Amino acid sequence: MIEGIAILAIGAVILLYAEKQSNKKTIEELSYKIRHLTGNMDEDDKRKNQQLLDDYHFEKIVRELRSEDEYAQFEPDDIIEERAEAKFKSLYGYEYRKK
Repeated sequence: MIEGIAILAIGAVILLYAEKQSNKKTIEELSYKIRHLTGNMDEDDKRKNQQLLDDYHFEKIVRELRSEDEYAQFEPDDIIEERAEAKFKSLYGYEYRKK
């Protein structure tokens, strides 16, 4: 009887912990949306947005480099990425940082 109650208590604690984590994640997501909509973004939000923009522009440059030359598809990815990094730096004035 006591073992059954202990098992139920442990199960309840696990469920409460899982619900707490879920609620915490939901609160963080809603807080981010509110900050984003009101324009009160903190440094972490700004850094994430800048990284997303940089990733988008870097991938766009890689696609352009691959489409410029019909033989570019046979070049190794490392070489294309080096050329893309150099072009990114020349266009935007700072080096591309991968995640």
